[in-house]
Amino acid sequence: MTQAVPRPALVDNSRLVHGRAEAEALVGSPARWEPLTGGSGVETWRVAGPQDVRMFKLGVGACSARVAREAAVRALLEGLVPAGSRLPAQGWHGHGEDSAWLTVPWLNGPTMWQVFAPVRRRGERTDDALAAAVLTCISVAAVHQAEWVHGNIQPHHIILGPGGARLVDWASAWSPAENLPPTDTAGSPVHLSSPEMLARSNRRPVYPTAADEVWTLAASIWWAASGRWPRDYRALAIDTSVFTETELAKVLVRYGAPLAPLAHWPELEAVLRYVLEAPAESRPTALDLAQHLCALRV
Repeated sequence: MTQAVPRPALVDNSRLVHGRAEAEALVGSPARWEPLTGGSGVETWRVAGPQDVRMFKLGVGACSARVAREAAVRALLEGLVPAGSRLPAQGWHGHGEDSAWLTVPWLNGPTMWQVFAPVRRRGERTDDALAAAVLTCISVAAVHQAEWVHGNIQPHHIILGPGGARLVDWASAWSPAENLPPTDTAGSPVHLSSPEMLARSNRRPVYPTAADEVWTLAASIWWAASGRWPRDYRALAIDTSVFTETELAKVLVRYGAPLAPLAHWPELEAVLRYVLEAPAESRPTALDLAQHLCALRV
């Protein structure tokens, strides 16, 4: 799961009144609340007790919709998505007047970002990193096989454990077969969005496709392996920090951007480049990408 940040536990936070009792009943007493780094304005905790360890999410105000939507997605996916997606079961959720909460079993294991640390920092090619990439592709393929799109693939949303790769943060997931429209905002960062997704980014709601997600999947592996976005912004002589995501998307749609080199692992670069440069209509699937990665040797 996401790394804990060094700050006091927010056990007495009044916003935890909704869902706190349910979470503590599941983990047992005494319960330890460990705040984690969150995203999209949603607060997250690791809740540990003598009976269980769980993840707890809380959204307040405008952020409550994101937590409520993830709970709805999980309810729809239960029993539908094959085991390859490793969706945690036993989810509990609820809401208050201006909040929504969700708790699911804690997933033990490093994120893809953490597994790729030796590759990123020292240029090491490791079996663990390659296996993590393959297992992630297999999990994403299982989601697509069920006619769903996760919508927010990135290295920090993938947990590696004995059972394979597990995807977390399902708030942006959607399926054309379900009466649950996609979100009004794109899930993955613009840096990990396919060219076609960027071209559609001014339309709401956002409808990511499986082909979009395979581009994001390859871009996420590239980012985890290099520590840099796959697009070479320096070649465009632009500083991405001065742009909003909307502005940057417009720049990329108009001018495009070449891919940055992945010099310390050229074989991996070749596989990912093949996916990232393929047009949407002929882009390999997530399972194709897994097979190409399996052919690599460390």
